[in-house]
Amino acid sequence: MIQPGSRIDLIRGEPHLGSARVAARSSSPREALAPMTLCLLVALVPLAFAAPLFEPYIATKEILIQAGTATVALLWLLTARANSWTLALTPAWIPLLVLVLIAAASMLWSSNRFASLEEGQHLATYVLLFAVALHAMRRAESRSMLATALVLAGGIEAVYVLLQYSFGDPIFLTSQLAGKWQTFGTLGNPNWTGEFLAAAALVSLGRLIDLRKAAATQAARSWSRQLTLVALILILLALAATLARGAWLAFIIGAAAFLIARRRHRNAQLRLKSSILPLAITGAAGVVIILLPLLSNQAAINHLFNLKSARGRIWMWAATWTMIRDAPWGGHGLGTFGSQFPLYQARAFSRAWSAPFIANASFTSYAHNDYLQLWAELGLFGLLAFGALIWIVLKRGRVLAGDPVALGCWAAVISLLINAAVAFPLHLPTTLMLFVVLTAVVEGAVSKKTVGLSKSVLARIAIVFLILIFCFSAYRSSYHRLASEAALWRADAALGSQRWDEADTYITTAIQHAPARLDGQAMLGRLHLERGEYTEALTALNQAMTLGFDVDVYDWKATVLEKTGQRAEAVATLNELVWLRPDLQWPRERLSSLKQANEIHEENKR
Repeated sequence: MIQPGSRIDLIRGEPHLGSARVAARSSSPREALAPMTLCLLVALVPLAFAAPLFEPYIATKEILIQAGTATVALLWLLTARANSWTLALTPAWIPLLVLVLIAAASMLWSSNRFASLEEGQHLATYVLLFAVALHAMRRAESRSMLATALVLAGGIEAVYVLLQYSFGDPIFLTSQLAGKWQTFGTLGNPNWTGEFLAAAALVSLGRLIDLRKAAATQAARSWSRQLTLVALILILLALAATLARGAWLAFIIGAAAFLIARRRHRNAQLRLKSSILPLAITGAAGVVIILLPLLSNQAAINHLFNLKSARGRIWMWAATWTMIRDAPWGGHGLGTFGSQFPLYQARAFSRAWSAPFIANASFTSYAHNDYLQLWAELGLFGLLAFGALIWIVLKRGRVLAGDPVALGCWAAVISLLINAAVAFPLHLPTTLMLFVVLTAVVEGAVSKKTVGLSKSVLARIAIVFLILIFCFSAYRSSYHRLASEAALWRADAALGSQRWDEADTYITTAIQHAPARLDGQAMLGRLHLERGEYTEALTALNQAMTLGFDVDVYDWKATVLEKTGQRAEAVATLNELVWLRPDLQWPRERLSSLKQANEIHEENKR
């Protein structure tokens, strides 16, 4: 008989005594407060959105993650016993800290210092989130609680997506959206929603298997299994409804990795007979709910078999490669991709091989391949550090075979990494948060050693001081982001209804809270243009152009220059836009009309 406090070796099936005794010991209600808050955060972030914000989906989730991470850290600080101030030691810390150091060093040669600093703050948030989650997820009950929270969040998201697919969105008017774009869920994009649902499905699969051996009453265990099974079926149906091909592929590979790892565990039983009926129900429901409506939706079918998105990705990868060739070792700096890509894209279009890709030009902030973007920003050493982190995590599958919940999290991490090759889940708040927390689950489940953080009074004071500084910075940053987002949303509405004075007030507020954001300066330039205040408009639009690239800013600036008689400058502005975005036709047409007007003006002067 295995004694309490021992652990079964997941490979040999033999008891193993030692540091896992910490994971076996149940936590007190007070100590469980931080893990519970963390699980609540993971469940709320995917579902959170706020319509009265300028970026209702992205901004809401980023604010929640930043403030939520600070809150979880504070709760841990307040509720943890002094002797439990420990940090789990895992090999993953080495490449992670190397990556952080490389990111910090890249700010020295960054082409956009402010963007690098802002991205560095985000990176610090996720590193702290990893540390807190790693500490909490060493306990099996915390991992089960997290899996249950994700099952719940995935089920709610699935119901919402299926409503959008079958009847239209119950909150917003989406009839004008074509094909798959109606199933944007609470993440604002069907591809992003598919990435989340794929990860949630794999965690649900692990939780479902884990409930077979859960130490609970037969009735409670049966109800939990049935509800988890229903949630898994709904999540799979919603995943199909998103028509997100990358998410489908990621789920298939993640599920295959899960099943292969389970089959290698000698005590694992797949019990396929008990799954035949649910699978048959899922298949039939998929035909009725997904396939039949799809046959009558030509726009969705066209998207499903359309290769234009693949061509667009190939072009972005090719243009990103030209960035990498310019700075292969150190990169261009953390968070600088969006400010550098348009310039490299324009230079690439001057070469003959790029002609077939002109229609795919864009002002994108993401390479649609997180690995290439990481290489472009942090150089080869940053990419190698991240590759080492991935390798450490991927090797955990065999060890986790006897822990279905942790194995499901491991498979979900794999699905996100697959998606990262064709999209940018590691730059989106929900999926990046999932990657960080699920990686912490994987590492926490196998970590055997810890290091004490409270061995001396000075160490405790330093930890408290650092956490308090981070929390103050996080809450302050969250407040400024929320205030600027709300002000921009109100300013945009005021501009649309021509309430100029009200728009002026809101734009001023937005710029005060986010002075380096392009949207505030662009709206200010538009406001002055509408009022006929051309000098002020030109100043604001020039400032906006130093903060990023936006087609409307070029349009408004050319209009201001034309109205003030500066036709040569207007032509130069439009020529620059044509150089940057050769796919746009209206700047060429406007250039032609400007040239004709110049010719008429010259003739009249004669």
